[in-house]
Amino acid sequence: MQKILFVLAISLFSSWSVFSQNVEETYQFAEEQLKLGNYNNSLLAFERAIFFEDHTSADTYTKLADVYFAAGNQERAIRFYDIAYFSENDPDLKNVIIFKKSLAYLQLENYDQALISLTSINSFQNKTVAQKKTFYKTLTYYLKGDFASYHEQLSQYTADQNIEGKDELLLHNKWEKKAAKIKPNLAMWMSVVLPGSGQILYGDWQNGLNSLALTTGLIALYINYIDQFSLIEAYLVVFPWFERYHKGGYLRAKENAEEKIDLYRSKAYQSLLKLHPAMLK
Repeated sequence: MQKILFVLAISLFSSWSVFSQNVEETYQFAEEQLKLGNYNNSLLAFERAIFFEDHTSADTYTKLADVYFAAGNQERAIRFYDIAYFSENDPDLKNVIIFKKSLAYLQLENYDQALISLTSINSFQNKTVAQKKTFYKTLTYYLKGDFASYHEQLSQYTADQNIEGKDELLLHNKWEKKAAKIKPNLAMWMSVVLPGSGQILYGDWQNGLNSLALTTGLIALYINYIDQFSLIEAYLVVFPWFERYHKGGYLRAKENAEEKIDLYRSKAYQSLLKLHPAMLK
């Protein structure tokens, strides 16, 4: 009986040793797969290692969240950033996790939650963290479309960093000014009065001239119908076509102006990101 128990104990010890080694190897494999961009393999390896491990560190949960983030699954990334945050004791590392979680919310276009997350940042007596927090708030307000708060944060950030003359900031301001000059309602009403003029106002000459030619032709046809047949027949036959193309033209003029704004703001945002790309890591 004693011999059997001894053999069983040795067997259990051996199994435990192999198991421990496998967990370490699994973590190593998971990180290698992450570096190679094989996110599914990395996720499976991390989750397997966590399942068999007695105690999982905040660092491991953060890495797992990073893989979900890189794989585009921001909901799961946020879940594991939360677990990592509450498992972490180091205030600086907690800040790192919160910044990553905020980026995940930005990816989800959940700007209010990103701002709420940033309130958890502990920047007391840490100038670098405080500036990074301001930068994140600047990006968030910009994406949210809260331009009053965005300008306030950007002014604070540029003053803190002393970057008023930096090329990326000047380029950002240039695109912002271009976007601010676009007036979608003006373009629409111009096309209501003179078809095509709203499109031409913001450079869409082809569609503007097409709209002008088409509506002018329909007006000529309308008049011709009155002359050849009657006002009622002109109204019943030609007017619906005129109304359709006229309305389509002035609505398109407004959409075209809004697309211009989106384009300029996209370029402004890209310039903003290039101000300090290291802040986003």
